[in-house]
Amino acid sequence: MHRFFTLLLATTLVSPALSADMREISGAAAYRERIALPPEAELMVEVTGFQKTELATLQQSTDGKQVPLPFKVSIPSDLKAELHAAILVDGSIRWVSEPVAIDAGTEAVNLGPVQLSGYVPSGFQTTYICGDQRFSVGFDEEGAVVEGADWIFNLPQAISADGAKFASADGKNVFWSKGSQAMLTIDGRTLPECEALPHEARKSWQAQGNEPGWQARISEDRLMLNLNYGSDRLDLTSPEVRVANGSYHYDIPDLGLSLSVQDKLCEDDMTGRPFPQTVSLKLADGSAYRGCGGETMSLLTGNAWMVETISGDTVGSDDVPTLEISSEGRISGFAGCNRYMGAFAIDGEGNLEVGPLAATNMACMGDMMQLEDKFLPVLDSVDSLRFSEDGALILLSGGEPVIKATR
Repeated sequence: MHRFFTLLLATTLVSPALSADMREISGAAAYRERIALPPEAELMVEVTGFQKTELATLQQSTDGKQVPLPFKVSIPSDLKAELHAAILVDGSIRWVSEPVAIDAGTEAVNLGPVQLSGYVPSGFQTTYICGDQRFSVGFDEEGAVVEGADWIFNLPQAISADGAKFASADGKNVFWSKGSQAMLTIDGRTLPECEALPHEARKSWQAQGNEPGWQARISEDRLMLNLNYGSDRLDLTSPEVRVANGSYHYDIPDLGLSLSVQDKLCEDDMTGRPFPQTVSLKLADGSAYRGCGGETMSLLTGNAWMVETISGDTVGSDDVPTLEISSEGRISGFAGCNRYMGAFAIDGEGNLEVGPLAATNMACMGDMMQLEDKFLPVLDSVDSLRFSEDGALILLSGGEPVIKATR
């Protein structure tokens, strides 16, 4: 999860030469523990963009100051980015943040407090999913290190006749694994049965366009191009990325090729499927191809979507239904009274399949139950999606908008 800092510590911290059109990103790194920082502690901040392109880095002494520690960096305008912050003591990471998303734009952004949590290096790390909860487990010489979105536990090994069991002294926090299945209890509450997720290989990136059909793929240090419906193919060493004018440019002057990637919503001109990047490919003969790149799911995952309308009717309740979509193909959230969860899939043509859905079985006041009884069947009927100009998520059924949600 924090491999980028390991790589950064092994290299010279030099920010790349970037476009003059910059914007300021500021915030303050903090942690909840009441632990004083030693005078030699250092603050590290890194901002990365497309394919982990380094946009800005900062490493500075804290000079005896304590949290919150303010920081300020500049990145090129019109690029989506992720910011990570860490505090180092004696050259080792002691506290680290989760990635903080930064939307593309031109205005300065103040992130406010960026919360860091204690960093415990552990080996053999595995990620599990339990219903709509996700956590990781690693192991060190003292036992299991179990980490969720906003909590972390060090659990010593416990006696077990079947599988590997780790538990706190009071028994309120327990991790018990048996092969690819596991059980997790947090503060006395047992989560649904957990499944281990396969280890994620380093992701490649792909773009494609139509008329004529073409594809581009960036994988590791290779740039692969399929042109003219696959009749012309190139497999090249990926050139160093150049950041300019709100885009990432991969230039191969010897062949007269240039691939440009922009963090701008793109819809496939045949299927209408949305993608996170707009891509252009220029060839030596002066022709230019346009297409879309990235993963549609990346537009949906992250913070929860808040439902504003259902079948054209505005949701008047303060407790609005929510949509939380994971990269593992799960949807979950609040339905108006109960929590729900289910499968979520997008096929190559951009068609959606939602469900089957399951929900908890709590009884609520009449208005809340009516809202839930309206929302869940509509969600189950959804078969496609699009985004409005202002970024709202529009879910459709039979070509008609049935749910509008915003962040």
